[in-house]
Amino acid sequence: MRQNYRLFGVWRLLAAMLVMAYHFSHYAPNPEPIVEWFEHMLPLLDMFFIMSGFLIFEHYGRMENTSENYVLFLIKRLSRLYPLHLITLMFFVAFGVLVHLGLLHSQGADTRYDFSALPANLLLIQAWGVDSELTFNYVSWSLSGEWFAYLIFPIVLFASARGRAMGLALLVAVIIVALEIADNGATEQYDFWFDTKLWAAYRVAADFSFGAFLCEVTRQLKVPPRCQWLAWSMLGGVFAAMFSNANIYLTLAMFGVAIVLAALADRTEKDETAWLEPIMPVAAVSFGVYLWHPVIELFAYSLFWKRIVGVDDPVLFWIYMPLPVMLTVCVAVASARRFERPVGKWIETTLTRLARRRILSRQQA
Repeated sequence: MRQNYRLFGVWRLLAAMLVMAYHFSHYAPNPEPIVEWFEHMLPLLDMFFIMSGFLIFEHYGRMENTSENYVLFLIKRLSRLYPLHLITLMFFVAFGVLVHLGLLHSQGADTRYDFSALPANLLLIQAWGVDSELTFNYVSWSLSGEWFAYLIFPIVLFASARGRAMGLALLVAVIIVALEIADNGATEQYDFWFDTKLWAAYRVAADFSFGAFLCEVTRQLKVPPRCQWLAWSMLGGVFAAMFSNANIYLTLAMFGVAIVLAALADRTEKDETAWLEPIMPVAAVSFGVYLWHPVIELFAYSLFWKRIVGVDDPVLFWIYMPLPVMLTVCVAVASARRFERPVGKWIETTLTRLARRRILSRQQA
């Protein structure tokens, strides 16, 4: 099976761009209608994690479930996640220092820039239920959830080894039942497991395991005719379901079908998705777009738009929006090339060397 899924890349980029537009739209004059419109598409965040589970299982699903392999797996994933997390976090830490020194003013001084929450952010546990607010780079809850999914990957491997697709389906069911039981006391929107961010680690665990299940199912299927267009059609159906406020499990099931069709589309001999190749350099940094856009928002909207421009003109707002969007994409591409990849390579090389020495000394002992 092809390792580079073009439809996955484009869909993740689409989701990242929509999330970015959603957050930027909060600065619009009379933002409530447009924000409410965007909020119909919040399940797109789950698509990120389902695809992540699919791709991780595609690459590591046949890995022998040993402690040595687990450590090396975590090193690889950490080296991929942490440079992006660290560089974006540092912008907010620097801004928070200026706020607490009184050099800048922010309504979130005691919440978003609460330095008692910094250790949780550095350890990537901020979305494990340890904080009561989203702090610093507020979208980094997704990285915290992703890291939690990597930590429980041996459980995913165990479920797969015992029952293949059925074992993974059972794991997904167990996680969702546990989440539903935990949600019994939820009374407010965003308290439920499929909306939460403060407890997102457990939401991501469900999505990630579902992605692994879809990967196992895909391996057993043949490619249907016109698979790519079936995938796009199903994605359109997902959007229709989201805007009609369909049941979340129906929406996630439709996501699952769309993701399976998208994966199958890249198995055709005719290379049906080749027309998407020019977009792939940008699609490859979709997670960077997602993590960088709050940094750009900080400068382009919180500082420049609100404090320097200071106008309440909706036409000017929408004319201005493409500039921060394009700047975010450019920064994400540059960050991936100039910082994340070299720093990630250094982290992986250094930690792998240390881990192999420890493994070798344990074997010799």
